[in-house]
Amino acid sequence: MGHLAFIFQRRNTILIIQVGAVLVLISTALTWVTATGLPDTAAVDEVGLLGGDMSPAVRAMGLVGVAGGVAATIARKWVRGLIGAVLLGAGVISLIGAVLTLIDPAATAAPALAEFTGTTDPAATYSAGFPVWLAVLGASMLVLSALGMLLFSPGWSDEKAAKKYSRGQSQAENPDEIDLWDDLSDGDDPTDKR
Repeated sequence: MGHLAFIFQRRNTILIIQVGAVLVLISTALTWVTATGLPDTAAVDEVGLLGGDMSPAVRAMGLVGVAGGVAATIARKWVRGLIGAVLLGAGVISLIGAVLTLIDPAATAAPALAEFTGTTDPAATYSAGFPVWLAVLGASMLVLSALGMLLFSPGWSDEKAAKKYSRGQSQAENPDEIDLWDDLSDGDDPTDKR
């Protein structure tokens, strides 16, 4: 458990969240499925369908991941739990969308293909590309980092809050400019040495 706590420190966890979310977003801008042998009504015989066109929900979850990672950098203890839950949901939705594409590319590509060809006739063959695996990797990273955040973020320190609200000996000996301004705001005279 100690090794996991080390891996899921604040900085590492947020980095994993951001990398996972960015991988999901990048994958949705690339071709997930190539459909060949299109119906006669189509202008071309082959089309590459982008992940974002095939699964807009996965693209949206990538954006949620990026926003959640940013929010986690400034969130307090109880808010981090909420962010972790949202990120876990985003990761699971992304993972399901990518895995379903790998399992049955024809079914997941059908709506986007119908929009492209203007008909519901299927293509002869469908092949999933490497970007789908990129989405699986990114979504897995989101799920793992969200679980790590839920389990270990209560142990993260709120450094800024601790600094602002503590009046310890070391802070009194070496106040910084922000502390001096805070003292002035509270009505204390920082030049008073009593």
